[in-house]
Amino acid sequence: MLRGAYRIGMRKIRAHIQLKALQSNAHTFRKLTNTRLCAVVKANAYGHGAEETVCALSNIADCFAVSLLDEAKAIRVAACGKDILILTPPTGIEDIYQAATNGFILTVCDTAMARLVTSTAKKYRVFIRVHLKVNTGMNRYGMEWERVENACKALSLCPFVQVEGIYSHIYHAQTAESQRELFVQAVEVCRRYYPDAIAHLSATYGATLGKAFAMDMVRVGLGLYGYLPDTVDKKTASSLQLQKVMRVTADAISVRKYRYGGAGYGQPTWEKPPRYLTVKRVGYADGILRKAEDGVCMDATVARGAIYGKSITVLDDADEVAKATGTIAYEVLCAATRRAEFIYE
Repeated sequence: MLRGAYRIGMRKIRAHIQLKALQSNAHTFRKLTNTRLCAVVKANAYGHGAEETVCALSNIADCFAVSLLDEAKAIRVAACGKDILILTPPTGIEDIYQAATNGFILTVCDTAMARLVTSTAKKYRVFIRVHLKVNTGMNRYGMEWERVENACKALSLCPFVQVEGIYSHIYHAQTAESQRELFVQAVEVCRRYYPDAIAHLSATYGATLGKAFAMDMVRVGLGLYGYLPDTVDKKTASSLQLQKVMRVTADAISVRKYRYGGAGYGQPTWEKPPRYLTVKRVGYADGILRKAEDGVCMDATVARGAIYGKSITVLDDADEVAKATGTIAYEVLCAATRRAEFIYE
């Protein structure tokens, strides 16, 4: 056995996922909104592992939402028969056909897409379920509310197509009310053709704004994992008492005496140089975001101090990391587990 300042093995970083915390957060949003809960599990459940997340929420969430067709396929079994909404509009006939034959719900974002859906349904004689996406200002996907009637007319001509919902997304806190007003107009038009269509406007932020924004369903993503957008006021955030679901750990690989130079690629501004440096087996190749002055480099991180032989927590609060690196918690969470071993606790 080798001895000295090096540890045997080259372990992955570990993502410790607290499933009870995840479930607690989901119950918090159900109680807060008193409406249906769509659990957003796109991007591998924000880095938490989609299949295990869906299994843990299968008795709490009413349905699930993902971004891509492949993500929907990956959780189909874990969803236990519950609906899966694909948020990104399909890019062609093959996507539409595969989503339809798997029973997924598609997003229709404009009249041209509505026509493509109806022609695909007629050609292959497949039943297609859709939700309409309305643009209320984000200008990402979605039709203007004045175009909703055209889309509904096109879809209503085909008996194989059913519009089951209509949704939008609040993109800016200061304009939330005006966005809601636009969306309500779109809902009124849609329900002339599809009276039972459910309306959902709010993601995590909107879910904190009260019943007027909760409507028939809320789509909660970030909040499930213990985080809130910075637009949520501090009093509301404190009252929710959300729990962080994930903690990431890594091994300390070696300890070395510091003699000269920097720390990894970083150029630290130490007032007093350290006596020792520790090399941790985690780097930006593992999804750890890098700042110019820190010691993150490739597959390792160089830090001051002697902490050899311990399993070190390298992420327990994505908000703090996001603030330090100039990004948002969503990016931090999605990146942090790209090469991780998942441990569900």
